Amino acid sequence: MDSEKLLHKIAENKSLTDSEELYDFVNESGEHTKQYIRYKTLWAMLQTGSEMDEITINKGYEAVKRGVKGRRKSVLNAIAKYAAIIILAVSAGYFLQYAGFDNEIAMNEIMVPKGNRTSVVLPDGSKVWLSNGSRLVYPESFVGDFRDVQLEGEGFFEVTHDKKHPFIVNVGKHRIKVLGTKFAVVAYPEDDQVKAELVSGKIQFDIHLGGTEENYKSFMVSPMHSLVYEKASGKMYDSTIPDGFFDYWQKGVYSFKDERFDSLATKISRIYNVEIIFGDEELKSRTFTGTLSVDDNIYTLMEAFKIASGEPFEYTFESGKIYIDK
Repeated sequence: MDSEKLLHKIAENKSLTDSEELYDFVNESGEHTKQYIRYKTLWAMLQTGSEMDEITINKGYEAVKRGVKGRRKSVLNAIAKYAAIIILAVSAGYFLQYAGFDNEIAMNEIMVPKGNRTSVVLPDGSKVWLSNGSRLVYPESFVGDFRDVQLEGEGFFEVTHDKKHPFIVNVGKHRIKVLGTKFAVVAYPEDDQVKAELVSGKIQFDIHLGGTEENYKSFMVSPMHSLVYEKASGKMYDSTIPDGFFDYWQKGVYSFKDERFDSLATKISRIYNVEIIFGDEELKSRTFTGTLSVDDNIYTLMEAFKIASGEPFEYTFESGKIYIDK
């Protein structure tokens, strides 16, 4: 099977179980397996559900064809333009981290850099919106009793209802079990907490207690509530989802009220792909109320924080870092 035909089958959303010819090609050699995964991931990067029109998809298809001929730089530029996502594994020579090919199922891994957002449609029709340094691993097709995915970072899920096959989001050793619903998860490995925010439906937050693999303590999350698990203390906190929840996921606008500067700095660093360094510990505890948008200019934003601060501070930019001091 030549590259042109392989790309057409992927563009037609042909899975391995749908096409005997495609299955035979992928399993013929390890190189064919890797080739299929590279092309599949490149194509997946260009999909943003119903938001993409036919012209954009056609341009994306041409970009993929150019990219597989060896011009990685040009295809990356095209993907960044049309899909606003870059796979971090490109430096290793592949657009997908090869995660295995057991049981005839390939594992897709999408990584979204800081300052970027994208969406992906899963094999069961479920939709996931990812942003700011997030990583999602999901199979080519769901098999077995559960629909398992792995998440690092933050994602908003709109899960297709399937009572017989619960949807599970694995976040480290913990997990969130779903039947069909809309919810968000914030689970960065470096953060002190894991958060599940339920919009509608029903989810179960399972906290792993250590010991055996199935040693979990389960908590139910109520609609329009968030449940936060503190990693260090093991405590759980329930609260109402703030009014600005939908603005963040739909419009990229983050609302905050009396939020500490160090907490906001973490959010800013992920949205604008900068590192914030405080020169004085007192600055971290200052609180702010307002909004910030993914479309804001970082320089204008820092000026706004400086003006809003009770006692003005100084800041400097240097090589992707922002130094803040009194």
